[in-house]
Amino acid sequence: MDDHKPDADRGDARHGEFPDLYEKIKLLPVTVEAVSFEGKHIETEDRTFERTIIRIRGEGVTGYGEDVTRSIEAHERLREDELHLPTGDWTIGTFSDALDASSGLSARTLSRETPEYLRWAIESAVLDLALKQSERTLASVLDRTYEPMAFVVSLQLGDPPHIRPVNRLLNANSNIEFKIDVPDTPSDGLLSALSDTGAVRILDLKAQYDSDVGAPADPDLYRRLFETFPNALIEDPAVTDTTQHVLEEYSDRVSWDAPITCVERIQNLPWEPTALNIKPCRSGTIESLCRILEYGLQHEVELYGGGMFELDAGRAHSQAIASLFYPDRPSDLAPPAYHTYRADKSYPSSPLEPPAKPTGIGWYSR
Repeated sequence: MDDHKPDADRGDARHGEFPDLYEKIKLLPVTVEAVSFEGKHIETEDRTFERTIIRIRGEGVTGYGEDVTRSIEAHERLREDELHLPTGDWTIGTFSDALDASSGLSARTLSRETPEYLRWAIESAVLDLALKQSERTLASVLDRTYEPMAFVVSLQLGDPPHIRPVNRLLNANSNIEFKIDVPDTPSDGLLSALSDTGAVRILDLKAQYDSDVGAPADPDLYRRLFETFPNALIEDPAVTDTTQHVLEEYSDRVSWDAPITCVERIQNLPWEPTALNIKPCRSGTIESLCRILEYGLQHEVELYGGGMFELDAGRAHSQAIASLFYPDRPSDLAPPAYHTYRADKSYPSSPLEPPAKPTGIGWYSR
């Protein structure tokens, strides 16, 4: 098997072909025998992140997934209570169907604020397991190629906001590029200083979250961002009576993140999207993620990857998907080394090279 095929052999959008991605995946056989959990956490300058690594075993190998649920209590409950998964011989498609019918899983997921995160952790672990049992990779199953993956670093600028977090990383690695969370009231001086770095690729307004976060829906602020950062994407703006005319003027530079959970949500956006941030965990199921990717390919949408502060397998799986479908785009999938800052630490450069011997989903092995 050779996962590094020349581009001329690839059946992708550049050749006018739009394969049914899920059809290539759903018939993969998998044997599930047992499930276990591993807690991981990290403390940053302003908060603690808790994650759960799901390990699903069968036929002497292990598939890994990562639950990125925000609630620390939800992780503790998951690891303390037995999670009963369907065991035995399945395909990826029939296992997913069995999860739909599992009352124990349904009760656990429905009690969560974001049930799709646990569902994705399980389904991605089972896919990782199936690929390893078949001695294949996701690239070989999809007839695609793992390519070097470009990435940006996601940053908040502190309170009060300051350019210092950007400059200290640029001092560590001058080639780093950024996705910046826009502060509530950024000064002209701060925006100019950020623009002068030439390193900002995405500005995140976070106005599409249900919670009260993100920059205000201010048409003047939106216009300042578009004009001050002429080459950056503006992500998740609020579309209101006052902002709509500005957003429509610059619609080719608007991107969407939080609403992207399924194709139907994409079709309900205010206008045909130009760019989408793909976070697999938002999809919940492998099938839903495949449909989103197909939509992007068919409609020539600019896709890039997003992170949910994954600490382990979840980050590696998202990097693998980005490597296969949008390797050159500004994916917010920097290696976990960027989760915390130390002046004496070495930081990887973009792009990340794919592993020499990928296994399973592709960018992760133990």
